[in-house]
Amino acid sequence: MSATVELFTAYRNRLVQAFPDFAVEFFPDEPETYRLNHPKGALLISYAGTRFSSPVDLDLVAQEGLVKVTITLILRQLNGRDGALVVLTRLRKALVGWRAPGAATKTRAVAEQFLGETAGLWQYTFDLECGSVLVEDADGETGITLVHATVDDGLGRHEYVRQPDGTITHDEVPL
Repeated sequence: MSATVELFTAYRNRLVQAFPDFAVEFFPDEPETYRLNHPKGALLISYAGTRFSSPVDLDLVAQEGLVKVTITLILRQLNGRDGALVVLTRLRKALVGWRAPGAATKTRAVAEQFLGETAGLWQYTFDLECGSVLVEDADGETGITLVHATVDDGLGRHEYVRQPDGTITHDEVPL
């Protein structure tokens, strides 16, 4: 499974825990045929792309990235306890400052936007981003296997270590 799939599964799991009173799903493959069946609304998680930095000058490719996450809210209520402002506030509390497993940085808010209302369904988007590290999957012919990487994001130092079983551990050292 790819690191991006695992990252987005972690976001979904986080939102399922924080929003047991709403449907939490990945954005549908065919949005025009999506039907909201939940009595309150749904949070739809989508991958909006990754912006990569220039590669670190090594014998292999290593790049920092900013993974963009979009949560689309489809709500039956604009105001009130299940309305847009309350749900957006709950989303901020659940995700801003949270570090997803495998992410290089904590989640940051980017933007919120009102998309419109159709047939009594209010739609908003909440855009977020988190840091990632992309390292090429070196083939056996190079003789080089990256087992330890250090990333300084200006707020702290992150140490990534590939364990003998292939898993990657992450430690943060604040500045």
